[in-house]
Amino acid sequence: MHTPSRLVDQYDLVLLDLMDTLMFGGNRFSDPQDYAQTYRQLGGTYHLDDDVQRVIEHTYHTMNTHYGDPAYYESFRPAPVYIADSLTDLDLPQVDLDCLHDVFAYHEMGRIPDGHCRALRTLATTHRLGLVSNLWSEKTPFVEAFRANGILHLFDSLVFSSDYSIIKPSPKLFEISLRELSADPARTLFVGDSLERDILGAEALGMATVLVTGTTESTHAGLVVRDLPALLRL
Repeated sequence: MHTPSRLVDQYDLVLLDLMDTLMFGGNRFSDPQDYAQTYRQLGGTYHLDDDVQRVIEHTYHTMNTHYGDPAYYESFRPAPVYIADSLTDLDLPQVDLDCLHDVFAYHEMGRIPDGHCRALRTLATTHRLGLVSNLWSEKTPFVEAFRANGILHLFDSLVFSSDYSIIKPSPKLFEISLRELSADPARTLFVGDSLERDILGAEALGMATVLVTGTTESTHAGLVVRDLPALLRL
């Protein structure tokens, strides 16, 4: 009997998380950020600088609070809805919402390293690929980033939480991907950076998992890799 030489060759489908698994340097909200400057760079003209700062900070604070609350795992709305709520809460007019969302998406966006793009291209020659991502913004800028990096066509399915108002670790987001791909969880490997949201969530549905840590250390008893390229050598 032929024994697969690589871990990934034991599976037909590889599902991947996005942030800190494929895309890095995003989620630029915690440190002081000049959201008003981003707003002007993106063509925003209506709102005052201080108001832009308040809207994005209020939106992030609310979303971050809800993100950590299990009560919102299946009712976590996309950023444009939270931005509209923030304008109302701050007694500001519902104007220029698209540009305010672009500001939010710009600060959530990271970059996909060339080495990770090469690893994906290699992996796609032998496996079906899918993405299951907790995304706060609307997906369009991120899909365009995949296109610009030449990797969009490698994925058979892209499941973004902002399309469904559901976030991992809810099993429903994983189930959407498995259903779209007509996939057997037992033949699926999930790769992500969060023990709670990615690893335990995927394992609950019977998928095998690999935790991406950015280091060689982890408290998880399962399989651990430093990054995606290292997975192909495992």
